[in-house]
Parts: sequence; C-alpha cells; structure tokens
Amino acid sequence: MNTELVGQVLKRVRTKAYASRMAELAQLLGTPSAAETARIAIFFGFTIGRDLELPRVTGMVMERSLMMGHEMHWTRPFFPDEEVEVTVTLKNVIDKPDREIAVVETIFDTPAGEEIQRQCSTFVTFKAPRA
Repeated sequence: MNTELVGQVLKRVRTKAYASRMAELAQLLGTPSAAETARIAIFFGFTIGRDLELPRVTGMVMERSLMMGHEMHWTRPFFPDEEVEVTVTLKNVIDKPDREIAVVETIFDTPAGEEIQRQCSTFVTFKAPRA
C-alpha cells in the first residue's frame, strides 16, 4: 500500500442522499425500522461514487483484502435528496511482515459544513507470498 498517502485526502466529492436509494434500501431490508435505518446507512464511505477508485489509489489489492471493522458515528440521519460533501482520508497504514492494515475515514458534511456522519473502515490486505 502507498504509505505516502497517510493523512491525505483521497477523495472529495459532492453527492446526494437520494430518496430513491433510501427507498430501495428500506425495501430490501424489509423490517419495521427499515426506513430509519436507510437514512443512516445509505453510504459506505470507502466506495463513495460506487467505484473502486480508492483501492486503486491506495494500492490495496482487493483480491487479498478483508474488512476488519467498520464504525459509524452520526449527528443525525440524512434527509432525502440532501446535498452531501464527502471527504475520504487515509488515516493510517500499519505494515506487518505478512499483511498491511489500512484505516480509512469518511466524513459526510452538509455544504454549510455541518457534520452529518463519520465512518471509519479498517481493512487488512495480505501480502503476496514470496517466491
């Protein structure tokens, strides 16, 4: 993994908390609290924009990676069709002999700068066996 990126913003993007996506998620969950859950769990920060750009930028090999943990802290739920500023930062990379551990933080703010949610994702990538 590219340890020179630690502390740097990997991606900054403006998106929306689409009401249609919230409705899809609520329908898939199919529980009494599904609509409320969809308003807080609509995004997974590391793949914001529904792409794998961030794994490529960091040098993370997804075929040898596992998620170790994911934390979500929120100030409030997202509002349907709300504009959201998303900032993804590589917080830390721990290099071990057989693996690397990466910590990625994603912050979701309103355009006015009010924090809505903060996510912290931890991944372990196993190094390729040495020949």
